[in-house]
Amino acid sequence: MSKSMDDFFKRCKELIDQRQIDYAQPEINLSRIAKSWSEYLGFFVSPYDVCVMMTMLKLSRLCNGYHQDSLEDAACYMALASKLSETRIED
Repeated sequence: MSKSMDDFFKRCKELIDQRQIDYAQPEINLSRIAKSWSEYLGFFVSPYDVCVMMTMLKLSRLCNGYHQDSLEDAACYMALASKLSETRIED
């Protein structure tokens, strides 16, 4: 892995750690989001689904051009989705 990739993934880890301090553990925060989205939409949304949909949002923003923060955020959400995939509830 090149230094720039190392730096990228280090930054993603730092972002996840900082957001845990700011917003609570990812599982707790993503569960809160999933619950509110579920209530609004009228059907079940899992914390895993939140990660996937937030990744899609971040990637959609890249259609307007390069944005380092969108790349980092998308990678963070995918890492969290991977972590939560063990607890994903299938339809």
